[in-house]
Amino acid sequence: MAIKREQKALREFKEILRDVVRLLCKATGAKMVHLHWVNRSRAQFVLETHSTSLSNVMFRDRVPVEEHFLNQWVDIDQIRQIEVGKDLAEEELSHYHDQLPVRHLMLVPFVNQGETVAITVLESEEPLPAAEMEIELSAYRNALLNILNTYLELTDLLENQIEWEEYEEGLDSLSDRLHKVEILSRAIGEMQKLLTAGGVVVLARGMETWSTVLATKEALDAPLVGLMLDEKSVAREALQNGKPEFAIHFNRSPKRISTDEGSTEGATLAIPLLIGDRRQAVAVVYDRNPLIFKESVKHRLVNLLRVAGQAIRIHTGESRVDQDFLASEFGSFIPELWEKTLELERDSGRISERHTWFGFITVDNVRELRAAHRLETLQRLQKKLVTSMNPARFGYAGFIGFHTDYIYTFILQSERPDSVESWLDRLSDMVTRPVALSGGEQVQVRLKSGFTRVTEDDNDLHRMTGRAKTALSEAVRSDQAERVEG
Repeated sequence: MAIKREQKALREFKEILRDVVRLLCKATGAKMVHLHWVNRSRAQFVLETHSTSLSNVMFRDRVPVEEHFLNQWVDIDQIRQIEVGKDLAEEELSHYHDQLPVRHLMLVPFVNQGETVAITVLESEEPLPAAEMEIELSAYRNALLNILNTYLELTDLLENQIEWEEYEEGLDSLSDRLHKVEILSRAIGEMQKLLTAGGVVVLARGMETWSTVLATKEALDAPLVGLMLDEKSVAREALQNGKPEFAIHFNRSPKRISTDEGSTEGATLAIPLLIGDRRQAVAVVYDRNPLIFKESVKHRLVNLLRVAGQAIRIHTGESRVDQDFLASEFGSFIPELWEKTLELERDSGRISERHTWFGFITVDNVRELRAAHRLETLQRLQKKLVTSMNPARFGYAGFIGFHTDYIYTFILQSERPDSVESWLDRLSDMVTRPVALSGGEQVQVRLKSGFTRVTEDDNDLHRMTGRAKTALSEAVRSDQAERVEG
């Protein structure tokens, strides 16, 4: 409906212009009047309309500026009289065929905000008396200005209406029948639509830290997946205060998320996601243009995340106060989340700009542990392992996901091609000593892993994760290898 109204407004705008040009032609006694817009971005003269009683006339709709007879007058800001044979050659008036019935042209510029945006041409056999036609020409230019301003105002209102209609449709898409990860993903996708040169990133709690877990596929300069939250950042302020925090950046300050993030410019709005009374995540919305954050835009951004939180709460019901809603009981992120993370990273094109790995890590001596320790001890062990394997503890960006008991997934991102091997080396060093649990218990574990590099060609994520799973199986079967790359 909004598109039809916009088409109707454009059609009526053109009809009014045609009528005004026809009236000008009649009032001045010119043989022909034609109106051309100056399209400077494409360097073209664009014919809007013409009025004439002549029959040997044919215009081209769009003509490059350098090929048009008005070329040398493209920047005029006052009415100008020109004569054929003196100011321009007859052959330049290519809109006539056979004979040339006119000798004089009056050029009437339309100037808007200091720039000539249109030129109206009145053609006649004899010079037209500009001084005597002052009333008609003034009325014409005033009418043109009023028509254009009315049209721009109308289309601006229609664009605003379309934006609000799209926003309402976006709210309706946040159905409580969806999985909580899908609700969150849709919400940040709708938030992204309100930006011009920025992105939306979600940080959630898992592995006993806050880190980036999702970024919209259109996000520019998105931080690495698994970047850990710093204390002095806009996102931390929002989490601490429990309300949206807005900041304009000067000289890369303040930081959005971390001192390890990339460029920091423009402005940022950090919005905490409240589910019940708990701050379960924070959406960091940023744009290079601070002016994009009008109050109406801020309202829509905040409300989209609020509605997403309500839908998630309805879908999941009441949760424990100490339970992180995107993490398992051991602190590793749920499969639906890491699958969505992989999907968005692959679709974003960021895979070609940074190194991304996906893999599995398993406790290789599970049977021995089950025989030697109580279930409660083993549960505490799994939680400790997830926290200990957190890539951020070793200075890397990434996170640990849940697959099954004693089998974990991981996503690691880096600018360096050797980061995954370096991180796995650190894990190997870590488990050379027993894992110390609360209460003084110590448990010796062996870890084995299989992983693969994520590429732009991984259209089928199940096949990609299958490569990592096959690599893990090879590592488990081997008596020598601690890890295998697939």
